[in-house]
Amino acid sequence: MPTLSEIFDKRRIFLYQNESLDLDHYYHEPYQDENDEIKEMGKPFETDESKKIRTIDLINEDRTYSGFSYFMDGSRRTYKIGDMVLEGKKIYPVVVAQVRAGSTERDRQKKLHIHNTIQRKNLLLLSDKMNEVDFQEIRQRILKTQMAKDIHLDIVKYHFDPAKDNVPVNAAIAKANSTMHDMEIDILGQMVNSDTLEPDHMLVVDGPLQFIRQDTGKPEFADMFYNVVGVSKSFDPMLPTSSKNKRGGIQIGTELLKLEYGQRTPVFLKENSKHRKFGCWYLRIRPKNRVAGPLEGIIKIEKMAVLEEEEGLDSSVVDNISLWALNEGSPTCYGRDERWASHLYPIYLTERVIKVSFESDLVFINNFKRNFR
Repeated sequence: MPTLSEIFDKRRIFLYQNESLDLDHYYHEPYQDENDEIKEMGKPFETDESKKIRTIDLINEDRTYSGFSYFMDGSRRTYKIGDMVLEGKKIYPVVVAQVRAGSTERDRQKKLHIHNTIQRKNLLLLSDKMNEVDFQEIRQRILKTQMAKDIHLDIVKYHFDPAKDNVPVNAAIAKANSTMHDMEIDILGQMVNSDTLEPDHMLVVDGPLQFIRQDTGKPEFADMFYNVVGVSKSFDPMLPTSSKNKRGGIQIGTELLKLEYGQRTPVFLKENSKHRKFGCWYLRIRPKNRVAGPLEGIIKIEKMAVLEEEEGLDSSVVDNISLWALNEGSPTCYGRDERWASHLYPIYLTERVIKVSFESDLVFINNFKRNFR
């Protein structure tokens, strides 16, 4: 069986191995809402147009009920295994990735179990600076190897844009993330088509609704999100509250410092390139005296505006979703995850289930290292 180096040599591309690098440990995990933007803070994007902080009624409401029944998470592990030299001029990293996505369901006995199966993909990521003929030739030759068949490998391109990514490996990681979001969309589509989701059996997605980046622009795409919310446990506190004042405007972190336990901000409006509207708001789910930092214990919640919500989300719906998030505050993963204060326990468990499906780093990387020259 030809080695990876021999396959690349046939197209006169020099591939060499260097120290394998676990990119997820070497590069700091970005905020979940990285590159996010609030369109305008002025008029709240909800039926109650008050600009004041809202306090959720924790006394008269049922503190045990939650309308969240399904929880989705995606995860990936990325590694740099070598470099390739194109046209004897420039060096681009060769990256491999394990990508997983799945969902869990909480049944009537309050037990969490896997909903359907966990989707798995393994990727070899190459720079798109390689010409198409070389890429296709190399791709086909690798796919014929026993190694590629054993681990169900796919070979894809990543695009490095110096204006967006400071180093090429970041572009490769972004491509792996994009693949992960596509897998999550597939899972969501299956749930929608089977009428699984309902207003009192909603799906919580770990992180913002980044699926918007794969928006088709078709009306049915928005329908998929009718009973879906995104919950981010990490967010950029320096996010400007208006796209008109990126430098001198108010940063969202200064507003969040005012939140007390059980309080939320008004809903802010966001839009994507397809002019799809959705609202986001921040909620404190932990008392300030129980967390280490002033912004810990705050989550960011997002919901797409569909049908009659085009002028703003229903404030009562937003309050209900916020109450359910508060009700998910116990138990906690304290001591098991440093993000415990902003981590909903069912999402934490879903994340754990999905990560168990990964091959060990050593085993996965060795599939490629032993195939170098």
